Amino acid sequence: MLLQYAETGVQNTKRGEKMEPNTNSYKVVVVDDETTAVKAICRVIEKHCPKFEIVGTARNGKEALEIISEMHPDLVLTDVDMPLINGLELVQKSGERMPDLCFVIISGYQDFEHVRDAFCGGVLNYLTKPIVPSQMLGTMKNVEEKLKQKYYDKQISILRKLCIGETVALEEIETYFPYREFYAALLRENGLPRRYSPAKEPELYGTIGEAYMVYGRDYMEELFLIPRELLGEQSLLEYMTKVEQRQKTEGSYTTILYYGEAFSASEIFEKIRNLYYWLNTLSSVGVSLVADLDKKQHLEERLLIPGMEEISNLLKEMEQYAHTGRYEQVQKRIAEAFARWGEEKRPQIWLEQASRRILNFIRMMNKSEESLIESEYQFEDAFYYSTSMEMLWENLYAPYFHLQEKEKENYKVDSPEFFENITRYLNEHITEQLSLQAISDLFAISQAYMSKLFRKYTKESYNQYLTGIRMERAKQLMEANREFFVKDIAEMVGYRDQFYFSRIFRAYTGKSPAEYLK
Repeated sequence: MLLQYAETGVQNTKRGEKMEPNTNSYKVVVVDDETTAVKAICRVIEKHCPKFEIVGTARNGKEALEIISEMHPDLVLTDVDMPLINGLELVQKSGERMPDLCFVIISGYQDFEHVRDAFCGGVLNYLTKPIVPSQMLGTMKNVEEKLKQKYYDKQISILRKLCIGETVALEEIETYFPYREFYAALLRENGLPRRYSPAKEPELYGTIGEAYMVYGRDYMEELFLIPRELLGEQSLLEYMTKVEQRQKTEGSYTTILYYGEAFSASEIFEKIRNLYYWLNTLSSVGVSLVADLDKKQHLEERLLIPGMEEISNLLKEMEQYAHTGRYEQVQKRIAEAFARWGEEKRPQIWLEQASRRILNFIRMMNKSEESLIESEYQFEDAFYYSTSMEMLWENLYAPYFHLQEKEKENYKVDSPEFFENITRYLNEHITEQLSLQAISDLFAISQAYMSKLFRKYTKESYNQYLTGIRMERAKQLMEANREFFVKDIAEMVGYRDQFYFSRIFRAYTGKSPAEYLK
């Protein structure tokens, strides 16, 4: 869905003038060697097509190339039979310079075969002369829908690159995000996204609302790139606080990082990169945080992260205990260190490094036969689902110590029949808040072990499986009754927030709920 851009009061631009950002319409160039045809086309567009703005006209393909180079339009309506450079040559030459440029072919030839080959080169539609206004309006409406989807896909592609740290040409950003100034914010629920497990594709989601661009590396994270003029009277912090209150689940913690001062399009890449840098730097398990990065002086002290020498000393001490069979002292020292790190609000990044070294020691001490992949899944699930340091201890370390016997008992229920009971319960109670913690408590197994079961029997995480069955149920409901409201469908599959449901639905199906209901 294309952003519904606000009116900016920008006037039509003449050739040779600097093009001001036009956030209300698609830019159009009309090319035809017949003056009457140009006037007729322009008249229809100006009178009946408010989403299109004519930024130039040309009498031949050569002149059109110059205008296209200057104005960077979204759409070109061009005749085929013209002097110097004909319409099909114009499509080819323009496509080489601007591969994203779209065309509508206009020709007096009634034979469609004459321009058939052009449709593979960015041509969206075809019109015959003489121009019939009703026919042209239908064509322009169809083109508008195609351009909306094209812009949406391109915006998502750019945001995807920015989220994972890839550079994007400033020209592309300015073309597809045509505003002078922006705000940016990052909202993260719970810990950082999974990053280490092998053979895993990143879980990327994206959607664009009517005014705000929202994107995340997984469903627990949202990146906001907000044009200044679309924020309204409220501050960015006020808006982000409302979003957090609407979407935050019970027992979770959140990190909100934002730029309270507007910045230009040329700074978008740097700002987004810094948002993710500070998220990785500041995020602590179980600790909620709100920070304006334009006033980050008070955050600089968090950069003084301890090194790994502390962990090396701890491991030497635990090794001595292990050699003398004092395993309870090993557990005690880890628990003491863990409690201290929680009080000091150690960043998750540091905790991950420290925990990985400690877990490797424990696995060797216990002669664990657990595969490396299983260990990685357990490790990531522990940080991903834990909402406190106490829960992290239970998920990460406890199974190797006082819960060892209990975990051994759990293996007795490792059967298709037992797992079927779990999935049956999820399907029967899909309208409820089915957190991993709640389901694990219900079936009397740890979260870590519950995650293992889903990895073993479905090759998916618990959340991936739950999202899948909810989205499939939503599709069934939509197909059964097209009169359902999106809000009602969201509630029937366990989502309290219809906007959050819509984002997940689009990520799963490639369509918004409204588009799927058509």
